Amino acid sequence: MEEGGSHRAAVLPLPDELVVEILSRLPAKSLCLCKCVSRAWRAFISDPDHRGRFAQTLSGLFFSRPSGHRPPWPRGFVGLPTSPPPGVDTALSFLPPTCGDMDLLDSCNGLLLLRCQDTRERPSPPPFYVVCNPATGEWVALPQPRDTQGLYGSPDTCSAALGFDPAVSANFHVFQLVQECYFYNDLFFVVAVEIYSSETGRWVFKENDDLWVHWDIHFFGQMTFFSGFLHFCNDFNAAVISVDTQVQGWRISHVPHNVGISFSMRQNASYGRSSTISHSQGHLLYVYDNGWQDHDLSIYVLEDQDSEEWTWILKQSIDKPDLFGPRGAQGGWDYCIAAFHPNANLVFFYDWKQKTLMVYDMEHKDVHVICTLGEVVKIELDLRCNVHRLFLPYVPLYTRALTSPSVN
Repeated sequence: MEEGGSHRAAVLPLPDELVVEILSRLPAKSLCLCKCVSRAWRAFISDPDHRGRFAQTLSGLFFSRPSGHRPPWPRGFVGLPTSPPPGVDTALSFLPPTCGDMDLLDSCNGLLLLRCQDTRERPSPPPFYVVCNPATGEWVALPQPRDTQGLYGSPDTCSAALGFDPAVSANFHVFQLVQECYFYNDLFFVVAVEIYSSETGRWVFKENDDLWVHWDIHFFGQMTFFSGFLHFCNDFNAAVISVDTQVQGWRISHVPHNVGISFSMRQNASYGRSSTISHSQGHLLYVYDNGWQDHDLSIYVLEDQDSEEWTWILKQSIDKPDLFGPRGAQGGWDYCIAAFHPNANLVFFYDWKQKTLMVYDMEHKDVHVICTLGEVVKIELDLRCNVHRLFLPYVPLYTRALTSPSVN
């Protein structure tokens, strides 16, 4: 009898509060699997009252459309796998008219970074940064940095990124790269970074003279925030430049790939070589693509960021003909890396020719088309600097965690 009684007690349903507490401690990938356990658990996970306590995973990608498209400002969103996440205002309609013309610069753990300018006045006031949360409708306008934002001036401050990790702190950081042009080669080089902290409400200016002489850091590509550092690529010598939120110094780590180029190669935009920095499943990733010359995309992973020496190792090579078919009429392929999935072994590509978004499973080595997006802004190879990323992965944040002394 005792055995039977124990068995019956073991299968009694758990209290709702305990189920929610258990689910709230799971990572995003495990939480998705739990939706298949029962209808009750699926209801718990989908309940808006509980959503803020659960880990979220990739819900979609923001991307830029050419000027003239509707909605009024050129921005699109594609939900993964189908529609936008529940309760998220992807149109950012909660922002006031004073935000005017908006340029979406970055996305980090549920928050978005925008460059805004109210063009209703003449002359127009200088642009300003806004950080917002599309899932809660919160937003904050930041004070002006020391170097006012400007495109292709000297200094140039068009490249900025967002740093936010809610698992570590409710505070966020904004990184603005300061680049100067040297007219003998018409190239921009990173000479400093300005970092805004929502904890202090102030910008801090940090030059890079403790790393190299400034003309050695040429930024051209994506930036990503991971493990307390902003990371971006230096195209001249296959290096990754990293600066922490405390502005204590700069770091450089070299990728073991023979990708160094000369000025003459850099000034010839037809070579098609590029590098990408991103992160996935708790690891920092570097992607090297030798354009039309190679069939392979080489993906490197940072072995141990906590060690004194940062070591990159080859994670995987992806065969481009398997993704995009044989070379095109011009001798190559026309695509860009859209994003890496933060919780799965997946990488998203956009095919410019077919105007399709596709996903490649790096574990099973198969690819399938997600949807046709139509026209997406295409930034041609530019000798000066790369303004922002074309696709921004979005993971919703349902907790009201946007804090700053300068809240508008």
